[in-house]
Amino acid sequence: MRLAAGVVLLVGADRRAAAVLAGLPQPFTVSAARLALRTTRRTAVPLLEFLDRARVTERLADDTRRFRAHRGKQ
Repeated sequence: MRLAAGVVLLVGADRRAAAVLAGLPQPFTVSAARLALRTTRRTAVPLLEFLDRARVTERLADDTRRFRAHRGKQ
């Protein structure tokens, strides 16, 4: 899965990242996500932006993010 120029992740990496982010104290910073995911900021930022677009995470006004609980199909 190509997230940005030079940033390619294995298929399913988004689901694994979501599971890790769900376990963080909410809301969380990019730095906290980067550390929990054991990656660089260069990879974490495009991944978080992808998860925001997919509505897995939500970027808040103070630039922190929170995991959105999946509520099933509506």
